[in-house]
Amino acid sequence: MLDDELLMAMPPKYLPRAIAGMERLSGNGLRYPIPQYGIQSDARAGLGVSYPGR
Repeated sequence: MLDDELLMAMPPKYLPRAIAGMERLSGNGLRYPIPQYGIQSDARAGLGVSYPGR
């Protein structure tokens, strides 16, 4: 799913928790939704955040 196709459905009371969770993931270097890697993009840039020094 591409960024412009993101759809989330949840009760409104869960929205603050969902936003806080996505902020924590972003702080760890994980972008949500997870970007797609294909033959036209280099996955090393994204993998370097998850596996530094390798």
